[in-house]
Amino acid sequence: MRRFEGSEIGHRLLEWYQGQAASERLAAVLLAHEGFRDIDPSHPLGGPDGLKDMILTNKGRKWIGAVYFPRGQKSYAETKRKFQHDVKGALQNQAGGLAFVTNQELTLSERNELVDNQDIDVQLYHLERICNLLVQ
Repeated sequence: MRRFEGSEIGHRLLEWYQGQAASERLAAVLLAHEGFRDIDPSHPLGGPDGLKDMILTNKGRKWIGAVYFPRGQKSYAETKRKFQHDVKGALQNQAGGLAFVTNQELTLSERNELVDNQDIDVQLYHLERICNLLVQ
C-alpha cells in the first residue's frame, strides 16, 4: 500500500538499505540546502575518515558532519552512543559545530538531551526533520 503525505519517505528513510555512501551523499545535499557550505566528504565509499564523515562550514566556521543511518529503529541508547562518539570526533577535529544527520525517530526530550550542554554547536537532523525537508 502506498503511503502519502511524507510517510513513504519516512518509511524508506527508517528502513534504509542504500548503505553508508548513499546516506552520506543524501546528508550532504540536505546540509547544503540548509545553508552549509564547502562540504568536503571524507570517505563515503569506505576508509579511515578521522572521526568525521564530512567537513563543512557554517557562517564561516568549521563544522563536522556525521551520518548515522542504520536499518530500522534502534534504541535511543545506541543513537546516543553514536552521537557522543561524533561529538568527540568534532572536538578532536577542532570544529566549532556538529551537524548530526540520522534516520532515527527521536522524541523532543531525546533531542534536547542530545543537544543541550555540549561544548560545541549542534544541529540535529532526525527522521521527521529530514522528511520535512524532503517534502518541501
